[in-house]
Amino acid sequence: MSKGKPAFFLLCVVLGACGHPASEQECQEIVERVTRLELEKTGVVSDPKTIAEQVSATKKSLEGTTLKDCVGKRITSAAMQCVRSAKSSQQIVDDCFR
Repeated sequence: MSKGKPAFFLLCVVLGACGHPASEQECQEIVERVTRLELEKTGVVSDPKTIAEQVSATKKSLEGTTLKDCVGKRITSAAMQCVRSAKSSQQIVDDCFR
């Protein structure tokens, strides 16, 4: 290993910038956030129970594809914070994972 690599690795660890493999919980959180933002955008669904049912149905429908593909992908703490504070699902796509 060259002299610069240990320093880079340490910097990645300290700053959390290099990310970590996404957990199932993190992937579930992303899907839930996008679903809730989409429901808010339509303005059609505002009942908390209906929203919870829709979130659950969306997670179930994406279980074998999107969620499966998400788990283990590199993700940073900054990306997750971006997801949590995003005001729209488009913002998540445009800003959080680029």
